Amino acid sequence: MKMIKILIGILAYSLILVGCNNEQSNNSTEKPLPYSIVKKEYEKELLEWNKEIVEIDYTVIDKFIERRKWDMEISGTGLYYQIYKTGNGEKSKDGKIAEFTYTVMLLNGDLLYSSDKTGNKFLHLGHNQQESGLNEGLMMMRVGDKARFILPPHLAFGVPGDGNLIPPYSIIVYDVELVSLNDKK
Repeated sequence: MKMIKILIGILAYSLILVGCNNEQSNNSTEKPLPYSIVKKEYEKELLEWNKEIVEIDYTVIDKFIERRKWDMEISGTGLYYQIYKTGNGEKSKDGKIAEFTYTVMLLNGDLLYSSDKTGNKFLHLGHNQQESGLNEGLMMMRVGDKARFILPPHLAFGVPGDGNLIPPYSIIVYDVELVSLNDKK
């Protein structure tokens, strides 16, 4: 009787070991990829998706410009710009506070913001701004210049919009006149 209990115990123990080994061998074939590999694949996929979205944005902007017969240039960052009236004042530079009149519209023509309603806008040039495209465009101007800028989402308010009137992932059009450049506001 004692011998049977020992044999049953050994058999039970053997079954437990075999079961654990089978689970381990099954798990070893289904091990997840290391995080670094998954991250690289995810980043690659996300980068490709973003490139496709940017290409679509540029196609939409190009068609918009063509319909309006605007003669615009594009910067290395993707900012579309046109200085359509040349002033003779001081040239913009890093560290200056730019004062400018403006309108902000969507490509469908909806007027979102205007200095006529809110007053002139001030921007500290050369500093990281949410609207990096606006900063870049103002850096191209002289006091008295009038310009228009088309900011793709990555140079404007991006995916979230501005939380007020500018919807998420919007292309926006600025029409600006640089009024003055100051050292302090």
